Amino acid sequence: MLKRSIMAVALVLSGASAWADWQLDSSQSTLTFLSDKNAGVVEQHAFEAFEVAVSQAGEIRAEIELASVETRIGIRNERMRDMLFQVAEFPKATLNGSLGELDLASVGAVPQMASVPLTLSLHGSAQTLVADVWVSQAEGVLSVSTVSPILVRAADFGLAEGIEALRAVAGLKTIGQTVPVSFSLRLTNAQ
Repeated sequence: MLKRSIMAVALVLSGASAWADWQLDSSQSTLTFLSDKNAGVVEQHAFEAFEVAVSQAGEIRAEIELASVETRIGIRNERMRDMLFQVAEFPKATLNGSLGELDLASVGAVPQMASVPLTLSLHGSAQTLVADVWVSQAEGVLSVSTVSPILVRAADFGLAEGIEALRAVAGLKTIGQTVPVSFSLRLTNAQ
């Protein structure tokens, strides 16, 4: 909570007050991903600490604390932090993008679909991915959620070796190299 307050103050003081238009309500937002091991055992995981801001112009910025990965198994969390994400060297992933042609002022309670190009910076690499999202706005709340999962390929971010290390240490036959990522965000008007 303190971290979110400090971040909001820093954004305002830095002259980036437009970014304060919409701020994440983390208690009502999720960022999840699926893993597939042994060719068919699919499990859902999440990141518990992430920040998202959307300007009234539709510009998006997000930071994900990779150490906040939650798989519901302590040793797996630790291995993913250390062996896959290498959080000591790469503590965060960032996303930047724009809602593009979608005019937030015209978005109402009925969801509108938009294709959003997002630049994901992860593990020292950056790639542009396209997210198809539903966007709606009502009573000071902006909702943005994925229509379908965003497919993130481990090899595009230098994570294939980390996945192989996880597979070997866990004694698994396979771990999928493409990860579906989904989100459901609730943002509130900060003004």
